Amino acid sequence: MKYLITTPLLLCLLGTLVLNNTSAQNSEPWVEVSSNADYFHISMPLQPKEENQTSRYGELDVNGKRYGSSAEGASYTVWALINPNYKSTRDPDEYLDATADLIWEALLKPDRDKLPDDRRARAAMTYVKDLPAKPLPGREYSLAIGELAGTTRFYIADARIFVLLAMNSPGGVWASERFFASFATLPSLPVPPSQYEDPIGAGTRGPSADPNDYNRVFRVSEVTQRARVLKKPEPTYTESARKYSITGTVVLRAVFSQDGEVTNIFVVRKLPHGLTQQALKAARAIRFTPAMKDGRPVSMYIQLEYNFNLY
Repeated sequence: MKYLITTPLLLCLLGTLVLNNTSAQNSEPWVEVSSNADYFHISMPLQPKEENQTSRYGELDVNGKRYGSSAEGASYTVWALINPNYKSTRDPDEYLDATADLIWEALLKPDRDKLPDDRRARAAMTYVKDLPAKPLPGREYSLAIGELAGTTRFYIADARIFVLLAMNSPGGVWASERFFASFATLPSLPVPPSQYEDPIGAGTRGPSADPNDYNRVFRVSEVTQRARVLKKPEPTYTESARKYSITGTVVLRAVFSQDGEVTNIFVVRKLPHGLTQQALKAARAIRFTPAMKDGRPVSMYIQLEYNFNLY
């Protein structure tokens, strides 16, 4: 009888000791890493090892530093890179697409090449989301390389590219959120904020709300007869988007003009790796008969949604 009573108590005590030990390990202070030369600050579990990094893929030819640290089986890496061929006229979304390719096809290629052929074929980098541009535009992708899983977040600041990577075996102890949340660029980093203003959510406005002005753009509720779509081509799913398993919906706001053209297209919700561009291309190819108001053809606002799925 005593055995049955004391065993749960013993297990409880052992469990408490394990939890306390784990908590003690996780509560150990991390090292604050700051590089004035590379314009960033971050927390890492140990003083990182610094290595020079030179990589090239596609149109990106970068050089810089790799900072690597590990604890309890988890690895934490920061690449601070410079793209000397950066052009200020470059679209930020295309730049982020190219950076994702650089990470997968160059920075992570040595780890993938160590895998047997069957495991290498199953390795994957999957798009998760765009990160708020505060202050830098960036992206998050999940990773699976052999027995390891992880997350990468990266940011662009003109010629500078910052890549953060946290990896561990599934179920392992790690502090990825602590690592990612601690990242910050130094105030001295030269970033023109206006360059990265996010156009998402921009709208279109008619020249006036005069009910007798038939040249303005009407809302759907204001027209006598809605525009009638005659042809609506479907967008093409890009190989780049398939590579990163991207699914979702691109939402556009546009005007079906009284002249039969799709104009004033604004992106309300975007997707990377060419899918937004494919949606825009498909939208411009729509053919329709204009909306009518009091027997006259008029321009009308329209919202277009394009769904992209993997089959």
